[in-house]
Amino acid sequence: MKNKKTFKNFCIAIISISSFLYSACGENNVSSGNSFQENNNLSISIMPENNQDNNEIIIDEIKALISEVEFESEPSGQSQYVSMDPFVLRFNEGIFSQILTNKIPFGNYSKLKFKVHKPEDNETPPDPEFKEGNSGNQRYSFIIKGSYNGSAFTYKSKKSASVILNFPSNVNFQESSKNITISVNTSGIFKNGIEIIDPANPEYQDLIDDNIRASFRKAFIDLDKNGLPD
Repeated sequence: MKNKKTFKNFCIAIISISSFLYSACGENNVSSGNSFQENNNLSISIMPENNQDNNEIIIDEIKALISEVEFESEPSGQSQYVSMDPFVLRFNEGIFSQILTNKIPFGNYSKLKFKVHKPEDNETPPDPEFKEGNSGNQRYSFIIKGSYNGSAFTYKSKKSASVILNFPSNVNFQESSKNITISVNTSGIFKNGIEIIDPANPEYQDLIDDNIRASFRKAFIDLDKNGLPD
């Protein structure tokens, strides 16, 4: 059983991805393939950090279903997609874990884009908890488990959300590998301003879903994987 964590977590997600290089105009797809690991120049990992104590909300688990990862290039504004199966991003406090490796085409990129992804009707997610049936009310993009004032809850978001994060300066991907850290501030997900809200109250669903999307704050190069910009 996982140790209980206070909800006010400042989560640092370290992302590295890789995929075959190929060229084309407009929006290009990049195939995945861990068999080409010697050519990888990007990988995906996550490393959360504890922030402040909050006795009202205690979190045991946070996980998101991620898909459609892409990088916007400069100066053209074109996008390079990293083609991969949807994967689960887990927020495990104090544990660094690499999710996957792949390759992105060489170039300068200004933005990272991805989707917090609600499965389609005919899609089988890597974690069965994200899909309980084919109804829209039985498929989820973001799951949080914990307790509110001592009562257990499981919050399941039914909305997909596109996340766009600007790099502080353009990132030049060549053959040498690079790590990108995404900072995620989860302390405001169950808040209305400064007020703590009940995750089980359906009146707050839209607000909580908006807060989830806003919790992804910034992305930056982090070559030594210490959660700080290089």
